This record gives sequence, structure tokens and C-alpha cells, in this order.
Amino acid sequence: MKKFASLVSFTLLGACANLGSQPPVPVTSPVVQAFRDICLQTAPSFAEAHSVARQHGVSEVTDMGFATIGFNADKSLGIQVKAGHECVVTSEVQEDATLTRQLLTAAAVSAGTTVPSRVPVKMMIAGQQFILMHDRKGGEAFVMLKPE
Repeated sequence: MKKFASLVSFTLLGACANLGSQPPVPVTSPVVQAFRDICLQTAPSFAEAHSVARQHGVSEVTDMGFATIGFNADKSLGIQVKAGHECVVTSEVQEDATLTRQLLTAAAVSAGTTVPSRVPVKMMIAGQQFILMHDRKGGEAFVMLKPE
């Protein structure tokens, strides 16, 4: 039920979040680069997400039934993938105020569009609609979710 409520919240918020655009910023953060490679570049199926995650140090993944999860050796980078539906990259707290803008720049490049001004945002990526979000509570979570 909690997951369903989150999905509904992201969907509703995403519907009105892309108001305006901003200039792109360089994608320099390793965690945003990981999100770009693991999630954005393997969308919409995320079928290759686990093999790409290996390039970022995520060597083992575990099937939890609802999704597969994995971490790098020191647990500073994590992934959660539900094939065809969602892809999440997490990390410990980063002291970088530009992370959301970097996420939006990476997403805009993947979507071939202008850089949105804020998250959550709905974007067409690889021909399918996704909601993108950056949550900074207790660490960094970069979320790519297909609305249902």
C-alpha cells in the first residue's frame, strides 16, 4: 500500500512539475553518472541495468521478488531495478547542491529536450513516459519510474 501511495504521489506531482527550463550543467557527480549509465541509458526495459551497474562496482544483485537490488563493496552506491517499470540509484549523502540539476541535465540529454527546472518531472525517454525524482532525505535517491 505504501508503494502504491508513493506511485500515485509521484504521478500527480510529475504531471505539473515541468514548468520552464534551465541551462544544462556538467554531469560530474559519480552517482549521477551511475544513474545516467544504469537507468537512463538502459531505459525503457532496464534489461541491461545490472550489467552496466557492474561497471560502477555493483558486483552482485539479489532478487527480492518485487525488484532486484544490489550494492557496491562499501555500500556507498546501491541500485533497485524492476524491469520495465523502475530504476533507482542510491548513495550516501553528497555535499553537492547541483545534484538535482545534474540529474535533470542527464535526463534532458537522454530525452533530447530542454533541461526541466525541477523534479519530479515527466519526460519521454526512449519513446516512453517516465517520472524522474531526486530525494535527498537520508542520502541520495535518483528515481526513474514508469507511470501506470
